[in-house]
Amino acid sequence: MSVESNWVRIIRWCEQHAPTTASRLRPPPGRQAVHAAEAATDRLWPAQLHEWFALHNGGFDSQPDALVLPSNEPISVALAVRTRDELVEIWQDNTDDLGGTETLMAQPAGTEIETFLPAFIPIGSDGAGDYLAVDTRGGDRAGCIVEFSKYGGTALCWDSIADMLESTATALEQQVPCQGWMPVVENGLLRWDYRP
Repeated sequence: MSVESNWVRIIRWCEQHAPTTASRLRPPPGRQAVHAAEAATDRLWPAQLHEWFALHNGGFDSQPDALVLPSNEPISVALAVRTRDELVEIWQDNTDDLGGTETLMAQPAGTEIETFLPAFIPIGSDGAGDYLAVDTRGGDRAGCIVEFSKYGGTALCWDSIADMLESTATALEQQVPCQGWMPVVENGLLRWDYRP
């Protein structure tokens, strides 16, 4: 299924079971804003990343959070660029110690690495320093979703945004864990409990 069709499943479920969460998402930023963000990263964004930001512009900045992804809130396109730039700068010394930006960017997408690269475009935040990001490096897994830990390091989570949304929608509809996170609704809010 497509990015849009899986997103519709998630939003439909939230509207029925977690309406406060559904109401916390902002409308799409518009094509021009997305193209400007892509240009600012100096990376070619995969089609699914454009589709992702054509559906929403993250959650509103005030509580409650719109945790529609397993323990993560989608972030706005502007925050994606700002966060990426900040994390690249914060982790630059580590990147240099591991062989430098050019060497690490040449590795295929999905390759686990203990730093934050310019190829990573954040799309979700857990609010505590961990991020979901699209890996725009080349290779068979270009466009995959990695989780970046605030302690340094990435882990491959899904092969694409569509896969992430499909597994999230299935977890909601069938009330099963997604990447170890179990959906729970309290007072109209969706939250995720980790159950390894």
